[in-house]
Amino acid sequence: MSDETRLDTDNAKGLDPDTTSGESAATKVLAVTATAAFADACELAAIAEQEHREAALALESLVQAPSTTAMLTEATRSGVTQELPYRAEAEARMAAEAAAAGGDDPDAGASRGPRRLPISRRHLAVAGACLAVLAVVAVGAVWFANSSFAQPDAAAVEQVLAEDPDIMDGFASNDYVDESPYELSDVVLNSCEADDDGSYIVDASATISNESFESEFTVALKFARASEKDRYSELAHAQATSTGWAGAVLQTNDTTEAIAGVTRDSAFPDGFDATFDRAAQTCTYTAQDVYDFWFGTNTVSTPYTYSFNGDAWTRAQGEATSTVAYDADALQGSYVASDGDAANMVGFEIDHVDIEQGTFTVEYRAVTPGFASAEITGIIDCTLTRMTPDGAWRGYRQTDGMTYVFSGDGSSSGGEGTAHLEGALGLDKSIIFSFTGDYTRAPLLFGQPTDESMELAGTLVRE
Repeated sequence: MSDETRLDTDNAKGLDPDTTSGESAATKVLAVTATAAFADACELAAIAEQEHREAALALESLVQAPSTTAMLTEATRSGVTQELPYRAEAEARMAAEAAAAGGDDPDAGASRGPRRLPISRRHLAVAGACLAVLAVVAVGAVWFANSSFAQPDAAAVEQVLAEDPDIMDGFASNDYVDESPYELSDVVLNSCEADDDGSYIVDASATISNESFESEFTVALKFARASEKDRYSELAHAQATSTGWAGAVLQTNDTTEAIAGVTRDSAFPDGFDATFDRAAQTCTYTAQDVYDFWFGTNTVSTPYTYSFNGDAWTRAQGEATSTVAYDADALQGSYVASDGDAANMVGFEIDHVDIEQGTFTVEYRAVTPGFASAEITGIIDCTLTRMTPDGAWRGYRQTDGMTYVFSGDGSSSGGEGTAHLEGALGLDKSIIFSFTGDYTRAPLLFGQPTDESMELAGTLVRE
């Protein structure tokens, strides 16, 4: 039989012809009817079977402990897989034939390499299960990485808050305080959840403070990757953070406290200095307005209370009090008639001014008008009173808007001996007065003297 019609089956099964003897390397002769096409088909079938066994060996290696002595095949296509079963079977067969030929060396077969166990269906199932577990672990690792690390962090939240003017301008109004910049601190990311639209909703807390206020607040933010921010209307004007996120504030809830008092009030441009009570969140200030007159001064003290309500300072005005200090030197002295019936008041002198009590004494000398005039003298003790302008005294309002009137009763040297004086302190060292005094009227020609009462009124000015 020719070489063209002979098929070396040992070669087909992965045997090395050089390692087999002539007796053990038996050949099979094809039938006369065999063709080259049939031989090609057999070769393809052998290749397919070999690939199947390589896959089985690969699965088997997953369920075996790693070994540094694992044998690699020398005749596979890859050159790196474990030894194929064809060689193992050939070596086992050769060891058996050697033993049958009379060899008793028990190590003869062992020297040709380890014997490989057959792969069972159970082994394949276990290997498949291991591959499935590895796949699940891999998917879980990817999911964990995406959920744990591919989210906005506190640094991204802090950057968004620091760039938001509504946050950094503060939550409190600047009424009654000087503006100062705010600082952001204590940023804490409390939660981060994926929204249905693919973005993230972040709940965080932080603190801002300046020279006047401190605000602790919670905030809800919306985040998305900067490359995807155009998908969300809330992020239309958001700037990208240094970590590749774009975020915007959705809502805030703050608790704001005043840490310093009010510093200004346009109603008091000079000398404003309020007292701050942090525990009560209030400030108090007493405004003093001093009004000068020719006869003294009036200091009007008005208390103001400023209260902080968590959003702004508000001001409430208390009841004003006045402290009048009379100038004794300005009041004391002689006054002379300026007009009208005052000419009959020929003597009028103020003395004994008590600036604390607002009292003074008037020594007067008056004559009756007409013929057969009579002169009377006396002393009248008067008391000054500050009042709202009314009636006849409306025209004598002082610089503080009030009118200073006086009245008193005294003696007269005539008639029944009584006198009454009242009036107001006018402007420019003047006194407007109304006087009533008893006098005795002498008969014109015949008869007895009679007790009468005179009335004088007018304006006196200080000499």
